[in-house]
Amino acid sequence: MILYAIIFLLLLPFLVLSIQLIFDKIKYDKTEYSKQTHASFLSVRFDKGKYGEYLTYNELKKIDGYKKFLFNCFIPKDDNKTTEIDLIMIHNTGLYIFESKNYSGWIFGSEFKKNWTQTLPNGGKVQKEYFFNPIIQNKGHIKWITKYLSNETNLIYHSIIVFSNRCTLKKIDLKTKESIVIKREDVITTIKKIINDSPNILSNNTIDQLYQKLFPLTQKTEIEKLQHIENIKNNYNIL
Repeated sequence: MILYAIIFLLLLPFLVLSIQLIFDKIKYDKTEYSKQTHASFLSVRFDKGKYGEYLTYNELKKIDGYKKFLFNCFIPKDDNKTTEIDLIMIHNTGLYIFESKNYSGWIFGSEFKKNWTQTLPNGGKVQKEYFFNPIIQNKGHIKWITKYLSNETNLIYHSIIVFSNRCTLKKIDLKTKESIVIKREDVITTIKKIINDSPNILSNNTIDQLYQKLFPLTQKTEIEKLQHIENIKNNYNIL
């Protein structure tokens, strides 16, 4: 009996985790994220980038007002390549363009500096990783989606950079109010403030029309997605 009890105690954490994953999968399968991306629960759960997008979407669902979501939207550019927007929320107050960074560690960055820094502990030392400035990255996204929707009038774009709750925004130097860099835990508060300070410029019908125009850009084949990744590797300047 003692042996069985020990085995049970050893297996208990795995049983709890398995049950939690089952409930999370059931919840995930009912979401718009699942239906639009066609990504399996496990492929999202164990992919930092995708999981970050999904968690941000889960927060945004709580926002009041009529809204539509688009995920992994590949916007065409003039050079016949594409730029990928992680998450778009079309709301009565405008289009919210989200760049998701599901990073850990300390984050350092400046609004106009090309590269930002992620620092991580590594065996008593500090490991530094560099990544492209997400503010500049999102400006590129907004540049091309603005051009793609150039026939539409009365559009306002809000750029939001969302980092994981696992990181610390140690030093982020922002010069303008247009640049919003937050952690996921601050998404609701931040977006609610923008909405409260913004007029309703888009009717529900207009939101639906914009969604229908952009939705096909989320339904790319795996070959097209791989080509997009290859283009980024060959050209570091994604703008």
